[in-house]
Order: sequence, then C-alpha cells, then structure tokens
Amino acid sequence: MRDVARSTGKIAYPTRKLSEVNVKGLLLLIISIIIALAVTWLNNVWLSYQEFVSAGNERQIDYYLSDFSLLNTTANGDMKYSIQGQHLVHKNSTGGSEIFQPIIQAADQDGQTLFIRAEKAQQEESQGVIELAGAVLIQKTTRQNKTTDNSIQLDSLDNNTTDFSLKTINLSFDPIKREIFTDAPITLTTKDGLLTGTGLRSQLDQQELRILSNVHAKFDPNP
Repeated sequence: MRDVARSTGKIAYPTRKLSEVNVKGLLLLIISIIIALAVTWLNNVWLSYQEFVSAGNERQIDYYLSDFSLLNTTANGDMKYSIQGQHLVHKNSTGGSEIFQPIIQAADQDGQTLFIRAEKAQQEESQGVIELAGAVLIQKTTRQNKTTDNSIQLDSLDNNTTDFSLKTINLSFDPIKREIFTDAPITLTTKDGLLTGTGLRSQLDQQELRILSNVHAKFDPNP
C-alpha cells in the first residue's frame, strides 16, 4: 500500500506543474490582449484629437471687419473691382473669406459700373472666384455720381440711372477673368422690357451677356 501511495504521488506532481504553466500562459494572453486594446484605444484618441485640432484650425478666424470697403486696383491705380459689406470674416488656415451683405463694384470696358449685391458671399482664396447667394441683384449704371474715393454713391441708383437690373438666386464672379456666371433662373429688366431665362455668362471686358436657355422676352413698344 505504501508503494502504491508513493507511486500515486509521483504521478500527480507533474499534473500540478502543467496546470501552473497553463495558468501563466492564459494570464500572459489576457495581459497581451489588454495591452493591444489599450494601444488601439490610445491611437484612436490621438487620431480624434488630431482631427479636432485640424478642424479647429480650419474654423479659426484670422480677422474680422465690420462696415468695410476693400478696393482692388491695377498697376496704374485704376479700379479692378471693390467690395463693401456689413461684415467680413477671414479664415486663417484656408485664406478664404465670408462676406455678409456684400456689394461688388466692377467697371466694364466703357467705364460704366456694374453693381452686384447679395445676402452673402464666399471666397475660398485670395483672388479666387466669389460665390454670391441669396437675392442677387445686378445693376449697371448710365450716370455716375462718384465720391472722392472714385466709387459710386449707392443711394443714387434708381430706374432712371441704370441700363438694366438682373435678379437671380446665386451668381459667381471671377475677378481675374472678369466674368460673371450662373446656372440659375434669371430675370433681366431693361427700359425696353423684360427678359427671363436660365443660366447666364458675361464677360465684362467684352460687353457680352448670354442667357443660356429657356429665354422668354416681353418688350414695351412705347418705352
């Protein structure tokens, strides 16, 4: 009986050693999984922080103007165009600007001034295309009552001092190409009558105005 007991004890001893090894391996596996999950979580937190910082930089305001007027001139000092409005917000990271209640003045080839008004304008970069939106109104003057800074008094504009008035819901103005264009419906009013259509292209230096489609005209025989 003693021999059997000794023999039984010798057989059980390696089994305990094997169980201890399995437990240690399981613990190492669990610890490895926890570390991997922690690293993944920290990496996601870091990426989220980077995105937040990047988005914050894009929204960062560089400067803010109120009741402003900006003039862009040629090398000879002649006016290319001017912009005035209630507020201008300039973004530091993109160089873009957001303008509220903008009024753009641009002279055509004959020196007559084109006024473009809207509720809001967006320019993504300096000298980039200006996107105007909301109750866009274009007026072209026949008589020019200029102020000391060579701009025109807006209060002097009426039906007797404009060649035409054009209304649309959005418009793009390219200050480099000196072109205005839209794909939206337009209404053009002149002293001779009314013209409607869809889409507009106009080169200021060529005195060309094209309405792209759905053109309908109503003229007054006795203007």
